[in-house]
Amino acid sequence: MRANALNAAAHCSNDDGAQRPAPAPASAATTAGVGSDGAAAAAAVPCLTGLPIIRVPLADADEVPSALAAIQFAYTGQVEAGGSVREVLELYRQGQYLQVDGCSAACVAALEEMLAAAPSAGVGSGADSGSGVGGDSGGFTTQPCPTALELYGYLRLWPDDPALEPAFASVLSAARARLVAHFGNALTALNTLELREQLLALPAEGLEALLESDDFGTDVEDTVLLLLATWVQENGDTAGAEAVERLCRRVRLAQLSPEFAALVLPLLASARIARPKRSIGSGGPGWFPITGTEAAFMLSGFLAGGSTPKRRRLQDAAVKVHGLQAGLFDTKRRRQCLAASGGDGAAPPGSPGQQQRQQPQCPAFGWSISQAELERGLRGLQPGSTVSFACTLDSGLGAVSVRGFEWWASVDYKYGDEAAGLFLWCHLPAAYHLGASSLGGPLAALAQIGARWEVDRWRDGVRAVASAVEYNGSDFFGIGACSGLGVSDMLPLQRGGGCGGGTAAGGGGASLAAWSEYLHGGRITGRAVLRPLDV
Repeated sequence: MRANALNAAAHCSNDDGAQRPAPAPASAATTAGVGSDGAAAAAAVPCLTGLPIIRVPLADADEVPSALAAIQFAYTGQVEAGGSVREVLELYRQGQYLQVDGCSAACVAALEEMLAAAPSAGVGSGADSGSGVGGDSGGFTTQPCPTALELYGYLRLWPDDPALEPAFASVLSAARARLVAHFGNALTALNTLELREQLLALPAEGLEALLESDDFGTDVEDTVLLLLATWVQENGDTAGAEAVERLCRRVRLAQLSPEFAALVLPLLASARIARPKRSIGSGGPGWFPITGTEAAFMLSGFLAGGSTPKRRRLQDAAVKVHGLQAGLFDTKRRRQCLAASGGDGAAPPGSPGQQQRQQPQCPAFGWSISQAELERGLRGLQPGSTVSFACTLDSGLGAVSVRGFEWWASVDYKYGDEAAGLFLWCHLPAAYHLGASSLGGPLAALAQIGARWEVDRWRDGVRAVASAVEYNGSDFFGIGACSGLGVSDMLPLQRGGGCGGGTAAGGGGASLAAWSEYLHGGRITGRAVLRPLDV
């Protein structure tokens, strides 16, 4: 229904039978018919004498505002300013349904303008810059959610096949770029609480936009697999088998680190084989679509490297024999989000380093131990025993996700010692669904990380790094709760307050006074600075 056709058809009769054009806007005399029979008007505007009535059959009352907006556009040619993404999408659909000339193009222009007006990067703008070595914010600055998130949140309002509508496809192209800029990289998305929650709320189409982009950064592809596993754990049962498999094919298995692939791929294949056929495609054990022969092929051939001709022949063989898709063999690395060793950590907010989001940095994640927790642990400490204090991340998350694993630290103190130790622990994330019950026994494997764990000291109100422990390619962590790696005397305690007759709030054991250099504002603080793994 063209706009000029609406005007031409809107006539009413005089007493003598002559026709008179209607002078008023359509909204002044519009009835939105609700229901399959197009009957009663749920949001009818009273018809003024001598004005035409335009009846628009709608599915339900929720469509009334967009129908009125479409008819208003037919008269004004304007998309109302200040509308939300949802309102513009609804108008887009109604304009197509009513065939209002120019409405779709105007809505596309409005959406493109909204995307262009959004911040160049959202919560993840600090993805590669963090909050600085001394920061306590856990890493990243926050800005309003970009329009792209809202656009993906209303997937049901998209055209049935966006690819068949070039104008809307251009909107999605811009939205994908904004979405990638918002999340930044896999490390940011997993280790920033707000971003992690937004990631888990994405539909499969939104996550696919991240996974298929070369600009979506990471430390290694291992972390991309963990990001996908985390999403599938939350959404796999509702996303459907087809969507889960499509997302899995976006992981570049050929880019997994060899050690990680040698551990995880056979386990994922074993879990897949043991999974009941009726559960294939959803979340839970066996969620990743890979067979034993496919895993063996990846490990024995493609991941082993070799000449380029050899890799091409292997890829051709895999496609013919296993039917593996080319995306799994993508040899193009994603954008690297970790700077080479030697940096002093992430740039502070607002610095030039933060403005250049594409520049790799060393993101820092603050952690702390509360004085109350320290006091409780010391009060109950007995001779010969050791107390362990878990370092709580400022982000509110339980662990740092990096290199496909989850890492957490603890400060350990043994009764009578003159120093406390700092230890780092590695766990296989539960999102992989590779627990002992599905594997047939406990896991014996090693992992590595490139990082520096720091502890702060306070003197005369000034903070400095008291000590730090470096982890690199020469350090191997056993995966599990009993294989921490660290330095047992990293935090020297003040003499005279170490043990025995100290009065930690009236209790025995070690005294809080021994920890006074590290306590400030009711807590011990520090940070984890991530770096590439130096072998």
